Amino acid sequence: AAGSLGANEAFVIDTTAPTVTGVDSSTNAGTYKEGDAISIQVTFSEAVTVTGTPQLTLETGASDALVDYVSGSTTNVLTFTYTVGAGETSSDLDYASTTALALNSGTVQDAGGNNATLTLAAVGAAGSLGANEAFVIDTTAPTISSVTSTTADGTYKEGDSVNVTVTFSEAVTLAGGNLVVTLETGETDRTVTITTITSATTASGTYVVQSGDTSSDLTASVIALSAGTLTDGGGNVMSSFAIATNLAASSAFVIDTTAPTISSVTSTTADGTYKEGDSVNVTVTFSEAVTLAGGNLVVTLETGETDRTVTITTITSATTASGTYVVQSGDTSSDLTASVIALSAGTLTDGGGNVMSSFAIATNLAASSAFVIDTTAPTVTGVDSST
Repeated sequence: AAGSLGANEAFVIDTTAPTVTGVDSSTNAGTYKEGDAISIQVTFSEAVTVTGTPQLTLETGASDALVDYVSGSTTNVLTFTYTVGAGETSSDLDYASTTALALNSGTVQDAGGNNATLTLAAVGAAGSLGANEAFVIDTTAPTISSVTSTTADGTYKEGDSVNVTVTFSEAVTLAGGNLVVTLETGETDRTVTITTITSATTASGTYVVQSGDTSSDLTASVIALSAGTLTDGGGNVMSSFAIATNLAASSAFVIDTTAPTISSVTSTTADGTYKEGDSVNVTVTFSEAVTLAGGNLVVTLETGETDRTVTITTITSATTASGTYVVQSGDTSSDLTASVIALSAGTLTDGGGNVMSSFAIATNLAASSAFVIDTTAPTVTGVDSST
């Protein structure tokens, strides 16, 4: 009524402290790297006035992030800006605890002067930052975990193909260049160039063995970009291309493009003079283990008017092969040697499938042994007297 206190004055009696109703963000959900900014909004049950710089503590891995208040005084929504720092990480960003909002020597009050209750919803619960938004914090640059292969272990020759697979610590994307894997292949290193990687944890290329390549255990010497960048989903750029586990550790590839050759022709028979019917061992030694397929290896010996042959029918992954020369009537030699070695048919190949094409003899029988072949019986050339 007129004249009453209510008619003469406008007093609002408010003893209810403002409370936090939720924590959200106006920044789009996604993955964020060092230096990126995320805007975080803390909503109260009523408008509040802020003095000083309250802080919100975020759970960001080994060290938590303190995020300062930046705006919103006299409204019911306060804004904090989080700038991602080095080393920070989170698979689903949230504040550290229900007490993560702190005054930091400031105040948060409603119009009646009631101090706000700063208690937050439980981490991950409804109303929390983690429940309302999906932020991944990733400040770790991707690295190379390994170089492996889907090709079976073994020995490979010129023209053969070997898969090379690079595995990264996380999904990466290649932009503006190529990823080049350099392989240790002897005098001339070979490269595998990967041109496309799109949000993948692995990338593959093919190494085609070329003439002259060699390796006892194929490995990658270096991996580098020809240009461009390799980045993870958060935009972290790969800066180190060190290989944690290299190809030689995960696979066993022998690269062999050298055809086998004949190192020597020798004998296990003792040096001496041999007559008709005697036997002499003939051993052929190769530069590496070979296998004979579809034919015979024939060693021709210089034995005078008629040359003799030693035929070897079986060689299975061996560095030597032997046969026997049986001295025949009319054979003769002052220092037995091989005139030629050849295949009657078929092939001689090493473990990598390289086919022997040259049958030149590096060290011949006469250089390693001393055999005289004599099948001529002595005769009486005359009768005389010294008297």
